[in-house]
Order: sequence, then C-alpha cells, then structure tokens
Amino acid sequence: MFLWKKGFSIKLIIASIVFITLMTGCSKFTKQTENATGNTPNNNGTDINQSSDISDSASDTNTSSPNSNNASKESPAQDDSSKTILLNIMELAKEGKVVNCQFPAKTTVIDDIEKKWGKPDKSDWVSAAKGTYATYTKHNLAFGFNKGSQIFEVRSFDDKIKKVSLSKVKEVFGKPSYDVKVKGEEIIGYVVNNNFKILLVFPEPTSKNPNPLLSHYSVLYPKGTVNLMADDPGREW
Repeated sequence: MFLWKKGFSIKLIIASIVFITLMTGCSKFTKQTENATGNTPNNNGTDINQSSDISDSASDTNTSSPNSNNASKESPAQDDSSKTILLNIMELAKEGKVVNCQFPAKTTVIDDIEKKWGKPDKSDWVSAAKGTYATYTKHNLAFGFNKGSQIFEVRSFDDKIKKVSLSKVKEVFGKPSYDVKVKGEEIIGYVVNNNFKILLVFPEPTSKNPNPLLSHYSVLYPKGTVNLMADDPGREW
C-alpha cells in the first residue's frame, strides 16, 4: 500500500512538472508574439491609423495641385493678331479694298460683281449715304454704288475683324480724323490717301462695355458720291 501511494505520488509530481513546464512555455511564446507585432491578436487600431494616414496623404496630393488656382490671362498673341488685322486693313484700303474681297471701290462697277456673284440678296437706296447699297450676305459684304454704277464704298462684316477693340484701333491708327456717336454707335474714320478713307463702326461705349469690339468697317471713295448734275458735293465720311 505504501509503495503504491509512493509510486502514484511520484507520477503525480512528474505530471505536475510537465504541466507547469508547458504552461510556462506558452506564456513566453504569447509575450514574444505580442512584442513582435505591437498588438494583441484582437487589437487592429494601428492598422486603422495607418490606413487613415494613407487616405489623407492621397487626398492632399489630389487637391493641392500648384496650378489649380491660377487664373487664365490673355495671350500676347491675341493682341498681336488684332494689330496684324488692322495693318492688313490699312494696306488693302490703299487700293480701295477690304478684307476677303476682290472688288475695290472706284475701279469696280456693280455689273462686275453681279457677273461674278449674281444678283445681291437685297438692294436699297440710302439717301444719306448718297447711293444704292447691294448686300451679299453669304460674302459678308455690301457695296455702295452711284447712278453711274460705280462702287464708291465697300463694307465688310467679316467675322475676323470682330475681335478688334476700339482702344486697339486708336492705339494702332492713332487719333481718328472723324469721330461721331449716333444711334447707339460710335463711328471713327481715318484718311488713307488722296482717294480713300476708312470708316470703323462700333457699339457706343458704355460703363458696362467701355471698350467695344468692331461691328463692321468700310473703305470709302468720297469722290464717287459727288453729283455735279445736282450740284451735290457728296460725302466726306
């Protein structure tokens, strides 16, 4: 009986030692795992914070472009373009011509135009202008002609001229020889040579639109408006 109890006690002691050894090893392994990851198995707070930082960084990258608040500025090329158009207007006017038109004032008669383009869309007598005006809408042109069928004025409504401002005209051509405001328009004029003058028509400047763009312009041959038979000295502008 003593021997059985003694043997049982020895086995119990050995089992206890093994159990304690195993428990101690597991405890050490758990602590090593926690120290390596910085988290307990159920704590993912560090992962959430890292994800948040990445999202904030991406958001900052997308919304902080260095050029996002830069306002657009008028290109110097646009200013040069207006000047080029005006210089071209002046050069053509020396020959009685306007832009995109092969028919000059003084040396053309209305029959020449009709042979090339057909009848005008409309034809109106304008007493104040001293002649009849034939309009060719498709070509953005109108021609004033006298009783002898001579073209004395060519008017251009070409789209390319409509980006030229009033201030730019005065800058390039200087102070106008003629400047009137009538019926909501401002008309300025320049002497080209002994034969021709230029008339440029703008909406009348206002506080909301102090520097309007060109509406249309014409090259005038004043001598073509003279009517000696009626003792009419004709137009100057």
